[in-house]
Amino acid sequence: MGRFIQGLVVLFAAVFLILLLFFRITEGSFAEAGARMDRLMGVAAEETGEAANEMARETDEAIRDLNDGD
Repeated sequence: MGRFIQGLVVLFAAVFLILLLFFRITEGSFAEAGARMDRLMGVAAEETGEAANEMARETDEAIRDLNDGD
């Protein structure tokens, strides 16, 4: 299990660095690349948060339906 988690961490780090280098080449500087990564991570965090909130709401509704006998 430890090797699997270690592999995931290495994979995420590699993808992050590859994206950062890609943005560095396309934007022209590390400052612009960092700003673009910040925007990208912000959008991803918002979408993930919305999905998690919706999943929690639907799970709560399903549990209430089961408790009510519907």
